[in-house]
Amino acid sequence: MQTEHSIDDILSPLALTVIIDNKVRDPEMNEFVEQAHGLLDMLGYGDQMNPEKIRAWFQHQEPKLNAAIKGKKKNTVVLKALTRFKDDEAIIEAMYDAMLAISISDKEYHASESDLVKSAASLWGYTRPPFKVIGRK
Repeated sequence: MQTEHSIDDILSPLALTVIIDNKVRDPEMNEFVEQAHGLLDMLGYGDQMNPEKIRAWFQHQEPKLNAAIKGKKKNTVVLKALTRFKDDEAIIEAMYDAMLAISISDKEYHASESDLVKSAASLWGYTRPPFKVIGRK
């Protein structure tokens, strides 16, 4: 069952969660690939995108997404990425769970990641769960 959403539509919010703090860490990248693979499989793209292809997609898109979120239209880029799914509750729930998993995978708090997840929660009608990630000392 493929949706009307493209692979770029599906992967972009997840990639933004990884890059929005300006550091791509191994735990985030690994979680991105895992979450992306699960979402793509759920939406009928599993046969087209294996983990290697998902990593390659990220490497290809990362410079474009970085440039977009560092520009004057950052909020527009984020809003467009998140509002593509407004009418599909199953995708929204899976996307939100995936973004949360990516954001906490490095066990560090980043305000920009938190703001992105809060924006997604607000747009999608979720109350952000009370979680706290304790940084390393």
